[in-house]
Amino acid sequence: MYGYAKIPKQRVPLSQKTEEWRKECVDAFINISKFGLSERRNVLKTLYDYYNGEIDEQDYKYVLKPYGKTRENFPSKLRNYPIIKPIIDLLLGEKSKRPMNYSVVVENADAVSLKEQAKKDALMTSIQATFLAKLQQQLDPNNPQQEQPQLPQQIMEQFERSYVDDRAIKGQAAINYIMQKEEVYDKFQKQFFHFLVAGECYSHKGVRRKEPFYEVLNPLDIDFDKDPDIDFVEDGDWAIIRKFAHASTLIDHYGDYLTEQQVLELENPTHQSVDTYLLYRSEAAGNNDNIYRNRLIECITVYWKSRKRIGFVEYVDQTTGTIEEMEVDEMYKLPAEMKAQGAKLRWEWINEVWEGTRIDGRFYIKTAPVANQRTSLDNPSRCKLPINGRRYSDINSNNISLVSLGIPYQLNYNIFKYRMELSIARSKDIIAQFDINLIPKKWDMDKFMYYVEGTGIAWVDYNQEGIQLSPTHQSVLDMSVKTIAQYIQLLESIMQEWEKISGVNRQRQGSIGTYEGKGASQQAIVQSSHITEDIFRKFAQFEQRELQGLLDYSKEAWINGKKGMYILPDTSVQYLDLDSLGHMESEYGIFISDAGKDQENLQQARSIAQAMMQNGVPASAVLELLDTDSFTAIKDKIARAERSQQQLAQAQQQAEMEMRQQELQAKQQESQMKFQDSERNRQKDIEIALINAEASDQTNRLDIDLQKIINDFELRQKELEIKSRETGIKEMEAMKPEPPKAPAAPKPKAKK
Repeated sequence: MYGYAKIPKQRVPLSQKTEEWRKECVDAFINISKFGLSERRNVLKTLYDYYNGEIDEQDYKYVLKPYGKTRENFPSKLRNYPIIKPIIDLLLGEKSKRPMNYSVVVENADAVSLKEQAKKDALMTSIQATFLAKLQQQLDPNNPQQEQPQLPQQIMEQFERSYVDDRAIKGQAAINYIMQKEEVYDKFQKQFFHFLVAGECYSHKGVRRKEPFYEVLNPLDIDFDKDPDIDFVEDGDWAIIRKFAHASTLIDHYGDYLTEQQVLELENPTHQSVDTYLLYRSEAAGNNDNIYRNRLIECITVYWKSRKRIGFVEYVDQTTGTIEEMEVDEMYKLPAEMKAQGAKLRWEWINEVWEGTRIDGRFYIKTAPVANQRTSLDNPSRCKLPINGRRYSDINSNNISLVSLGIPYQLNYNIFKYRMELSIARSKDIIAQFDINLIPKKWDMDKFMYYVEGTGIAWVDYNQEGIQLSPTHQSVLDMSVKTIAQYIQLLESIMQEWEKISGVNRQRQGSIGTYEGKGASQQAIVQSSHITEDIFRKFAQFEQRELQGLLDYSKEAWINGKKGMYILPDTSVQYLDLDSLGHMESEYGIFISDAGKDQENLQQARSIAQAMMQNGVPASAVLELLDTDSFTAIKDKIARAERSQQQLAQAQQQAEMEMRQQELQAKQQESQMKFQDSERNRQKDIEIALINAEASDQTNRLDIDLQKIINDFELRQKELEIKSRETGIKEMEAMKPEPPKAPAAPKPKAKK
């Protein structure tokens, strides 16, 4: 039995925490740990044996030795037929394909103020753009505004959708860099394996050689103490890591803290903790080739929460007149001038995480407060251990795991397989019982069996001398076992019960019945996932704590800033550039979305890839979606594809409008050319008509003149004829006698 009475007093000033006090604290927590004093390590190791299919004959003692003894040359042997491992491996495969969407936010008090200031700046920029647009329109009315500025309401909506604090962007880049450099994703997969097999998973993180490190701990190497209501080890009171390693590994990890003499002495370890070392060797027997090479060295790292005295000085700021408060260490003394101005000093004891490492039972290194306490601005007493972990189900009972739930089914399955093998060995089918005297005298056994098997006829010589044979003496023995089919049904029922308990049914494993419909199979898979979802949910909470811790420790590691680069899954290169002050003063928060829901959304998003290609989305964009495991990233890429599609549609529309304008201009030019041609033709026709008209007029004038000449000629001719006649008449009359003159007729009056 162990108790807290052996632990040195923790509420002491720093001046009293001497080197001797620190060594006593390390030894005290090592002595009260459960290493070697409980069956926990043996139980955990047994769980891993069941996963790997190792047979422990003690579990089958009542079957193999039903009467206290065992027999040699038995017709059957107990073997392991794994039914636990496929279930664990399937869940591991599902975990590797589940998206892990994590985002970084800034939880500083000034985050809201900075957001409001950024919103104000965006609105002012919009108002200025609107004012300049109106002014330009008034100065130059003939030049219409090409693009109207957005309205304030549109600016507000767009700002709420797109605003991200610059510190959150840098924090996201920092955790992405750590995830890739420390291979955190693969280590999470390994921890999930421990979580399924042992029901426990543990990690160790911190700063090593000015870089954050992250390592997975074997549950057999961990001991801790926490409150019953605390889920995570990092919130507990103390935790211990006990490992056995070679001197080269210890120098690699703790070379900065070991002296030259200590490094030299590690070449010849003393193994002061002999009992623990031999216990470790006995547990490692059978799977360690170096079992008889005693060069491994015990290394125990202890983290515990001690007490620290801090002060709070409350004073009046002479500049602003407001009451301010500052935190001071236990060595602080209130100046007389501040005391005269009414300043008050208040002391308070808070928690402080300490660490210490004991190597080979004699070297004590790093016995000091942890550099990064991971405190909260609201509660300085809240701090976290560098070791974290959680158990699957240890509320008011012993912890369980998925493997521990499957052990009874694995044992029964192996036993029934063993019984069925015995039944098969006992089964001899139907045997015919013949009198050996039935063999003819001149035949041997081989010839007789040859004819029996070849022809199916047993030739008998009933005339053998001195032998009386009777056919009634022959009989048939039925030595077949009828229970084999029953064993098969029992094995099937065991599998069904185990699948029901584990939540991984045969449909989820890909075994679909011949007459099962698609809807029924999908419903069975969905119902199965509801059972195992709690395992993934609890581990996701652990992952969130781990990423938060890594981001916190990066502040200590990159105290002088950090520059680097990393590659994203889509092969794009991202650069990291952090300034020390901004990164140190940022209080980050990590949020991980629901992976189960994201996976469903991811499948639905990928299912629309064919429709996107049919709607004109480029194949390269669709393939980029299929290569993305984050639903948020898929939404972003779909939005970008939609924007590209819209831009393409706008470009096509613009091109069509330009083509239409060109066609219209061409038609206008064509019609103008036709009009000009027709105008030229019309002018030509007019000129031709004028020429023709002029020519016609000249011809008409000539005709008229000619006609006049002719008419004048005819008139003159007539006149000559008349004159000739008149002359002839006058001559004739002159020749005739003159008649008597008649009285003259009265002249007619002229008409008015």
